[in-house]
Amino acid sequence: MFIERNPRRVAEDLHSATLIPCSAFTGDGRLLYSGGSHFCHDDYDLYNRLVEEMVHPAPPISQYRTLTSAFGDHYTAYYINKHRPADGFVLLGPYTPADLERISRFEICFYNNQTPDPVGPRLLKCSDRSGQACYSLPVRKAIDLIHARYREELPLDRLVEHLKLNKSYFCTLFKKETGQTFTAYLNQVRVEKSKRCLIREDRSILEIALSVGFSSQNYFTIIFRRVTGLTPAQFRRQGLSGRV
Repeated sequence: MFIERNPRRVAEDLHSATLIPCSAFTGDGRLLYSGGSHFCHDDYDLYNRLVEEMVHPAPPISQYRTLTSAFGDHYTAYYINKHRPADGFVLLGPYTPADLERISRFEICFYNNQTPDPVGPRLLKCSDRSGQACYSLPVRKAIDLIHARYREELPLDRLVEHLKLNKSYFCTLFKKETGQTFTAYLNQVRVEKSKRCLIREDRSILEIALSVGFSSQNYFTIIFRRVTGLTPAQFRRQGLSGRV
């Protein structure tokens, strides 16, 4: 099982995780989603040029392109599937080196170029931080399953039965490669998914908690605070004010 490459989902997750303006486009340049403002510095020409270069790339085709304004603000666009540019692309910016330094502290790995994936500190030392080479096949399958079914009840016993692995062996392997237990990893993914909902939707915290797989608002609040240092309500307030 693999996660569907979906530019809108990637852009939504990128924006909610980093608060850097991010948009998703179809391969022919149709806007699917826009989070934040790309035009706070009036860089309309850079934005339009980047979209045009992604829709009509000059050979050789590169997976991503970055343009920089006269004031040092960067704009980057990249194809969601380097083998199929027609699947669409994501554009983010403006951002600065300071933004990249801030993001590097989030422990986010862009798993399979598809979605921001919280990872343990050990993986940040991996020579290839951008994809599957960081994980063994059983752990990759488990992560795929987590992202596909995080909204559902996902007990460890059912997972190892699905993977046809010994439970003790899997737990040891997963902890070694991710730096977290399976349950901690699953909860962190659920928290990351909830961030976008908290900032962009007006549903209650209970509704959001249930929608991302938590069984109660109280447990969601405990885990959310453990992961982020904030309660969901505090995160929502700070996110709406642009301070997260």
